[in-house]
Formats: sequence, structure tokens, C-alpha cells
Amino acid sequence: MNDRIRLSLFAALTALALSACAPDTPDSPPSPQAEAETTEAAQSDTPATEPAAPAATPAPTPKPATTTAARPRPATPQPTPSTCYDCGTVTSVTQVQQKGEGSGAGAVAGAVAGGVAGHQVGGGRGKDLATVAGAILGAMAGHEIEQRARSTTSYDIGIAMEDGSSRLINVPDPAGLTVGTRVRVDGNSIYPR
Repeated sequence: MNDRIRLSLFAALTALALSACAPDTPDSPPSPQAEAETTEAAQSDTPATEPAAPAATPAPTPKPATTTAARPRPATPQPTPSTCYDCGTVTSVTQVQQKGEGSGAGAVAGAVAGGVAGHQVGGGRGKDLATVAGAILGAMAGHEIEQRARSTTSYDIGIAMEDGSSRLINVPDPAGLTVGTRVRVDGNSIYPR
């Protein structure tokens, strides 16, 4: 008799454990099959085979704790530098030779000189051809000489601006500007800072 009580207690505890592991459902009476198995196990003299243990559900893995390292705050706030949009630094100074404008006087003088020189060469029809060729070549040479005589020299100043852009300004005189000089730009004028 004592074994029967133990067996019925074991069956009741097993049923209770199984119901605790089952997902939450509205309270419902135990199924007729479960009642029959419990009653049958309690009435038999031989111990019933133990019911299979419920499948173990894996325990949820805890999320790793995120820690943020405390960063020391600066004692005084750092002032943000203001950008000077018309300030920069000279990066290059290049001399530029610009040809002057020809007035035509050089071409006329060259044609006359070339014609006279060509007239001195050869005789007959060859003399006439040499005179014409000398005049044409003299006019071209005279024009080129006049342009070079009137040529001007200017300077291209490359500047890296503080806002990240770059500029190239042509000036007639570099006025002591060298690579690395800090400058201020106002239109096409450059002033040292």
C-alpha cells in the first residue's frame, strides 16, 4: 500500500512539473488522457515507467553589458578656430613674360630694311623676287622685335586659401612675396599679413 501512495505522489508531482514547464495557457482541465495515465499509474502494483522529461529549452544568453569608458573632459573648452575666407599662404611665385602689342611701325621698318637688303641680291627678275621676299621677311621680323621690345613681365602668385580653395592671381610686382608668406587677398590684390 505504501508503494501505491508513493507512486501516486510521483505521478502527481510529474504532472505538476509538466504543467509548470508547459507554455502559459488559460486554465483548462487536464486532458482525459493525462487523467487516465495518472489513475492507471496510481492503481497498478508495479511501478510505471517514468514519463520522458520535457525537452530542455536553452537558457537565453545574456547580452554583454556595454560599458563606455569615461572620457575625461577638458578643463576648459577649446575655442573653435574661425576660418578667414580671404586669408591664405603663398604656394608659388612664377614669372610670366607677356608680349606687347605691335603698332605696325616695327613691321614697316622691317619691310623697308628687308626690301633694301633683298634688292642687293641677284639681278633681273631674281632681284625683284629677292626684294619682295626681303620685304615680307623684314616686316615679320620687325613686328616680332617690336612686340618683344614692348613685352611686360608679371608674376602668377599661387595661394592656398584657409577655406581649402586655391587661387592664382597675376600681379605686376611680387613685392617681396615668397613661398610660405601668409597673405590676405582682396579681389586681385595681395597684402602680406
